[in-house]
Amino acid sequence: MQKLVSRVCEFYITDKGMKKAQERMADLLARNAATEADVAAYLQAVGRYFSGFHSEARTHLRSLDKRLEQVNQVHFNLTAERNVAVRRIEGTQGVLAELSELDNAEARIG
Repeated sequence: MQKLVSRVCEFYITDKGMKKAQERMADLLARNAATEADVAAYLQAVGRYFSGFHSEARTHLRSLDKRLEQVNQVHFNLTAERNVAVRRIEGTQGVLAELSELDNAEARIG
């Protein structure tokens, strides 16, 4: 039981009921005065609190994964667009270089 109480203590708990149950159980264990009813009540409080906490964390993780997937898709699309723009620049530079050569050749002939 002490191991569970110590583990729960590592979390920042804002829920008043859970906080009170945690403090009470830590006190009872320190005084070696925890009864079976105390332990059962504590275990129920921990289960209730952490089940909700776990569900909330999983929902948040799914949301983050979805957002990351969207960001990755945008990144992929922008990279593809950038590659197209680079190829266009390279292509137009080639055309402009040929045009410049022809203009220079005409100037020499003319």
